[in-house]
Amino acid sequence: MTPWYIASAVVAKTSLLGLGLLTLGLCIAALIGLRLFGSGLSQPLQQRIGQIFRTGLYLHLATYAMLLTKLTLIDGWQDVPAFLLGHLVLHHAVSALIATILIIMTIRIYNHRSAGVL
Repeated sequence: MTPWYIASAVVAKTSLLGLGLLTLGLCIAALIGLRLFGSGLSQPLQQRIGQIFRTGLYLHLATYAMLLTKLTLIDGWQDVPAFLLGHLVLHHAVSALIATILIIMTIRIYNHRSAGVL
């Protein structure tokens, strides 16, 4: 179980650092690893751990979709500085929010497992 906690902590940390593409790759690798090496875990635990990585994957993809949508709204060169500044603020806020969500999900799994629910 410890490798999955470490993997979720690494995904949350890379998200917190704003390394979205690396986080996407790590989420995909973790989902593949869970499918290949997660057979020793109970089915509900596998689903919960997979949910952490799917959530990170989907939230980062949604963030990139928002960025691309925002990029299409640029009218001219005068909007580029505002786009960059807005992206930096939005990027850090959303990355921190995604990391917080992933950390809370991981803590909930740990608490449920410690209580014997999972």
